[in-house]
Amino acid sequence: MSKTIKTGVSFPEDLLRSFDKVIEELGIESRSKAIQEAIRAFISMNAWRLSDEEVAGVLLVHYSHEEHKIDEKLIDVQHEFLDIIPSMMHLHLSGSDCLQIIAVKGKASRVKKLAQKLRETGKIKQLSHLVLPVY
Repeated sequence: MSKTIKTGVSFPEDLLRSFDKVIEELGIESRSKAIQEAIRAFISMNAWRLSDEEVAGVLLVHYSHEEHKIDEKLIDVQHEFLDIIPSMMHLHLSGSDCLQIIAVKGKASRVKKLAQKLRETGKIKQLSHLVLPVY
């Protein structure tokens, strides 16, 4: 087992309150254990960005279809990446909001480039990802 190092972390008060509420709900024994778990999840979710290994996962694109030609721009970008996009699903969240769920499988560098190009399409509300190494 590796050596434990003590460190300090500063939080805005409302963030800490929310964190404590989640810790309690999940039954995690301490803030330290919860922070360790959160850091492990952060590393797991983002380590793929540091390499060019094979990855698989999803990109979630939340946007308003009322934004001028955003649908067409998003689809045009996806056509540039057909080599890593095996599937895509479009969901209507409301009268104006949409969510695209883009499945990806391929080199991490291509997935990073796809995410970058999607961000460049215009005013998307949010771009999230869950991308993991393929073993």
